[in-house]
Amino acid sequence: MMTGAQNWLALSDRGLCNDDPVPHALLDQGLFVMELALPLEPTTILLNHQAEDGWPRTFAVFHDGAAGLVLLHRQGQSVARHHLPGPLPLGSGVGRLCFHFDAPARHWSLTFQMIIETGAAPDPARRLSACGSNPLPLRLADMAALCAASATKSAHPAVLWFGLTRGDAPPARAPWVGQRTPVETTRGPVAAGHLTAGDIVLTLDDGPQPLTAVHRFDLPSKGSFAPILLRAPFFGQGQDLLISSDQMIALAGSEVEYLFGEDEVLVEAGHLADGRTALLDQRRAVTASVALEFANPALVLADGCALLCAPMAQAATGPDTLPRRSLQGYEVLTLMALMGRSGRHRAA
Repeated sequence: MMTGAQNWLALSDRGLCNDDPVPHALLDQGLFVMELALPLEPTTILLNHQAEDGWPRTFAVFHDGAAGLVLLHRQGQSVARHHLPGPLPLGSGVGRLCFHFDAPARHWSLTFQMIIETGAAPDPARRLSACGSNPLPLRLADMAALCAASATKSAHPAVLWFGLTRGDAPPARAPWVGQRTPVETTRGPVAAGHLTAGDIVLTLDDGPQPLTAVHRFDLPSKGSFAPILLRAPFFGQGQDLLISSDQMIALAGSEVEYLFGEDEVLVEAGHLADGRTALLDQRRAVTASVALEFANPALVLADGCALLCAPMAQAATGPDTLPRRSLQGYEVLTLMALMGRSGRHRAA
């Protein structure tokens, strides 16, 4: 799970995500991902990267209300035009465009799907796809230039973020906390970004436990990856906490016991976003984040807020492995309406 989160080669406003790739190397297969705020203008240039050093190169994405989406890729005298027929799904929200290319296999595909639909659940049927042959490899230096902070300012405002990975699917999301999140340890509160494997962290159920691993990575902070800012004193006692929308936190109180017959329950942070006590935070393009790993799922305290940390080797954390019951989105709405906003939401 965490391995996937580290597999971005390049991200918008970040450039190359590590120094290992040779900048002038060609990537002969991979996946270019872009998330867009919908609806789009009828005729729009979303991206347009041009380079002339050595030989002319272009990597551009266009939208036409009737024709759909076109990705134009040029390397010297070779030009590839990839077309995804439209029109795009109607409605407002966030859409994701994926361009998969495999030059050795001489195959490419374009897919577009609404992944966040305002006021409704995303419809899996609202998915467009197209495929073809003979794509061109991508030059990593061009991707680094396209993703540089100075270059992304020229992208259309509807472009939320974009990135490049070697895989054939976007890297999996994983729960994380911000680097400044204060985590209770045997040494007192320590910022999550300063923790290392072997540090002893205080857990709610099992007392002091050693961290088996600490994962640090950069992720997009917009679109489907937008984090949640938990406001103090409703969650943290003295400071706001920045966490991923799929990070689970524990809630307790008489309302929890009344509705669910449990002392505490687990809730994904994204379900708590109400615009006041928990905010969708898209102020930055990329967030430096931390995932804490234990041998078994554990609840740790961060400024009084209990956060679930699970082994990252698990492809998914099933309900049988969680230390508390996990609520569904509709259950969270009922709980938050009953709890109101007058007091702090505590784990214990």
